[in-house]
Amino acid sequence: MKEHVLYSNYLVRHRLKQNRGSLGQRDSEMTKTYRAEWVAQADMRMMDLYPTFSDIKEAQRFTKKVCRSKTWAKLYEENRASKPTSELPVRLKMSGDGRGTAGFTNGRRIVLDPHTGMNVYVLLHEMAHCLGHMHHGRSFRRDLLKLVSRFMGRPQANALKNAFKAHKLPCGDARKPLTFEQWKAARDRMVNARKKMLDC
Repeated sequence: MKEHVLYSNYLVRHRLKQNRGSLGQRDSEMTKTYRAEWVAQADMRMMDLYPTFSDIKEAQRFTKKVCRSKTWAKLYEENRASKPTSELPVRLKMSGDGRGTAGFTNGRRIVLDPHTGMNVYVLLHEMAHCLGHMHHGRSFRRDLLKLVSRFMGRPQANALKNAFKAHKLPCGDARKPLTFEQWKAARDRMVNARKKMLDC
């Protein structure tokens, strides 16, 4: 019985390790993710592959296009196991909003800064949060890459992927946890190794 409790604890720890910042944890990879994004965004600008919006209506039209795509429906269902939302309200940040970010979301609506947030990349970043990733962990980065690849292009996705890699931020699927048998075998090996050290 004790081993099954320990294995359950291992599963929780494993899940949290794959997605730092989820389940109410501190979003410890947020700053690293932002730094990687700044590098990628600079590369996109240098390649002249960094589209901007002329006004909020253009951003809203783009959001509708993404929300009605097969890519969005697939990602939404994978993460939320529910019918995808076909619309996400997008508005401009008011001068008194007080947040110093280019954009932010509560998962159901998006707010963009009129000076720094009126571009496709920032909007896709906030939309990736709306897929159920209210953190900057592995699953957020994985789905952001898919959105960037589909709605900005392959060169932009490659620039982002390379920046994540350079900052040692994994962005693939989460590692599968050990089965109970694998976990028990590894634990038994560790216990035996400790005993041998104590016996010496």
